[in-house]
Amino acid sequence: MISKEAFVAQVDRAAATMPDLPVSSALLRFLSEQLKNGDPPWWLETSKAWAGRTFIAWTEAFGLFLSAVHFEALSDAENPLVRYFPSCGGTAEADPSGAFARFLAQPPKSFFRNLKDRHRRVYVQARAPVWMAPAALFFQRRNLPYYLVEVNAGAGLNLAADLIQPLKGFRSDLVAARIGVDPDPLSVSDLDQRRWLTAGILPDQTAMIAALDSAIDKLQERLRKEAAFVQLAPCPTAKAPHFAAKNIPSDDPDVGLLIFNVGTTARMSDSDYAAYQRDVGRLLQPWGDRALWVEMEGVRGELYSTTYQIRLFRCQNGALYPHVAASFDAAGQKAAFDQEATARFLAAAPAPRPA
Repeated sequence: MISKEAFVAQVDRAAATMPDLPVSSALLRFLSEQLKNGDPPWWLETSKAWAGRTFIAWTEAFGLFLSAVHFEALSDAENPLVRYFPSCGGTAEADPSGAFARFLAQPPKSFFRNLKDRHRRVYVQARAPVWMAPAALFFQRRNLPYYLVEVNAGAGLNLAADLIQPLKGFRSDLVAARIGVDPDPLSVSDLDQRRWLTAGILPDQTAMIAALDSAIDKLQERLRKEAAFVQLAPCPTAKAPHFAAKNIPSDDPDVGLLIFNVGTTARMSDSDYAAYQRDVGRLLQPWGDRALWVEMEGVRGELYSTTYQIRLFRCQNGALYPHVAASFDAAGQKAAFDQEATARFLAAAPAPRPA
């Protein structure tokens, strides 16, 4: 459960970072104002819904709240926010606070159910191919097929990044299987779940929504031709390494494993992340030099961090060896990538196989 004080602090911080998103920042400012003036009924119901949830990342609670609000507007043409949300065909020119007040005065029961049970999965086109460059440097140089596994995969769109955003020279044929695990997998063919995917993006981020729609259409088209192109399975996040170890055989020396996560471990406490690292290490150990762990996550320990890192891990002699390949400061729009050190870290020990 998140306290009201922590929620307000995060909402205020978020509103200050959204000068180019007038609708979303107005919604956040309205939430902050209401909470600073007391305990409105919607907050009391939200507190009940979140009684069994823990939020670690500073963006997690308000992001889920806005996703639940956005979902209701996408699902109901009579929702008072529709005329203010560009994602619903509305305009961002007017202040949505009055409509937001009317919505929060009597939210539907589905709103609080979503706050209680659902998980926000945000498709960001720029970060979806995060696994592709490491895969090319690590597996493709050896002509080594590999299983591709994403933790908290949602609908599996990141797993299909090479289909959605083809990269010249990238060998998709080496991907032996694309496997996504998630506490609540999403189907791009289910209208309700597609709306939830859209709701994960802010209502005035129309370019991101357009990219999501295009990605979904491409994945749907491929799934109609090849139903098992992406395979999704329900699995709690913490148990994902155990799931992979149980269901993906490691005894074939001619196949490797790439496991990755995006915006997942930043949601874990330090102790939970340490346990997760340990379990991923145990997963990679029997694969030897044929396995790689890639994660794109926020910097741990930085309050209100807007810096993301691409971290790579290999298992050698029973221990995980990390390498920070790149970092990006979203607030300052600054990026850093150590190409030479990353290439050395990913250098394959065995001689390349013939193509």
